[in-house]
Amino acid sequence: MLFLYFFTLVTISNGSSILGIIPTPSFSHQNAFWPIWKELSLRGHSVTVVTTDPMNNPELKNLTEISIRETYDIWAPLFENMKATKNLVTSNRDVQIEIRTVSKFILSHRAMATLMKNDSVFDLVMVEAHYPEFLIFGEIYRCPTVMLSSLDVTNEIHVAMGNTIHPITNPDLFMPKYRDMDFKDRLTGFMYVCFEWLFGFPRYMSDRNKVIREFFGDDVPDVSQLLDRVAMLFVNVHPALHGIRLTGPNTVQFGGMNHMRDPQPLPKDLQTFLDTSKEGVVYFSLGTNVLSKDLKSEEFNIFMQALGELPYKVLWKYELDDGNLHKPENIKFVKWLPQQDVLRHPNIKAFVTQGGLQSIEEAMYCRVPMVIIPFAVDQEQNARKAAYKQIGRAIYRGSGELSKNALKKAIKEVIEDPSYRKNIESLAEIILDEPMTGVEKVIWWSEYVIRHKGAKHLRNQNLDVPLYQYLMLDILAFVIVTLIIFSLFMVIVYKIIKCFFSIAIGCVKLKKE
Repeated sequence: MLFLYFFTLVTISNGSSILGIIPTPSFSHQNAFWPIWKELSLRGHSVTVVTTDPMNNPELKNLTEISIRETYDIWAPLFENMKATKNLVTSNRDVQIEIRTVSKFILSHRAMATLMKNDSVFDLVMVEAHYPEFLIFGEIYRCPTVMLSSLDVTNEIHVAMGNTIHPITNPDLFMPKYRDMDFKDRLTGFMYVCFEWLFGFPRYMSDRNKVIREFFGDDVPDVSQLLDRVAMLFVNVHPALHGIRLTGPNTVQFGGMNHMRDPQPLPKDLQTFLDTSKEGVVYFSLGTNVLSKDLKSEEFNIFMQALGELPYKVLWKYELDDGNLHKPENIKFVKWLPQQDVLRHPNIKAFVTQGGLQSIEEAMYCRVPMVIIPFAVDQEQNARKAAYKQIGRAIYRGSGELSKNALKKAIKEVIEDPSYRKNIESLAEIILDEPMTGVEKVIWWSEYVIRHKGAKHLRNQNLDVPLYQYLMLDILAFVIVTLIIFSLFMVIVYKIIKCFFSIAIGCVKLKKE
């Protein structure tokens, strides 16, 4: 006991001070990192997290949470506007506008002002990768920085880390297609990358630079310089689901259903409903950003009719009182559900979801096949990945596939065809079969960066080579020019020799005459 006490004191005394900044006002973006903050604090590190969703766990004495929950007030209308966008370029632009608005709101928040005035000292700054402007805090506290993402990151961030981007093998986060692209899809992907390279990247950097200069003055480094100094990137993806991408050692993929918590007892009425539903239950939830109460009446009626005609009970996360709704007897509305514990119940037969990555991971962990109806951002690509792996069916609203009969057919298929459950069981086993958990990877490499005050030696050398040299354009130009000169020289020699022989032959003919 005394040894344990001494060990704890030593651990705490050697602990570092860490600042985490996760600005996205979305529960799924926040709870993906909860296990990381928890484990860092339990290891004796003093962790301060700027978050929209604090854990409020009194047992974590080393964890200080700065709440910026008011950010939800500006996020909701922006997200609604983004859902209505179908064009790839405008969708990306809308996301960037949304992120910039959130950044400015947070930087002007009283909690951030208090943080910067309290003379804090940090050994590491951990920033959500979609907000690289917050890397400026690494400059303020003169410490290394790392980036984290609860999903894959855009091409801009992969390029900054020296990772490969490719419109066909590794389509951007905003690209709807994933595999089996036809010519039109491949052409669209190529044109999108070209457009982003010529216009999107420069606009992206310009917008972020304006934000940090507005709050920190004109003398601060550019965002491109801040990205250039990032020690590591932690991405919540796993190659078994997301596919292979060539990355350097400064990018760590920690995907593996890390946010799954220990089972908790269900509320009594919910437990009774699930236990007595011997015919099976279809669980319907569109997550925290897409709310059932905000569905258009046409789509809501499609869901209501399709689910009401199923030979199963339906548990539906619906955020309003249902007193005025005439719903079928097999449907139960609940305003908020402990999703992980619901999916763990053996009577859950299928999960109808919007396709957020955390929801897909929870379904895989609980071995529940899915029907995915994507709404925005990465959800369509997630849906296609799930369909490609045959762990669920996808229905795409934008292409007019959503109908009562299509939804009923998809739900019955994933329940009645045992291959879907078999595939999801196999995929979950592969993802979980790792030498260390994703959280342990993030903790180990974060402490590594702290110990060595950065990780410059892991930096991809591609980042230090000018683009023309990386593409060997100067060498190609030299070879081409050399070949042209050599060809011209050979032509000239040929003409000279030809002319010489013509003269010689002419002289011979004159002598004979």
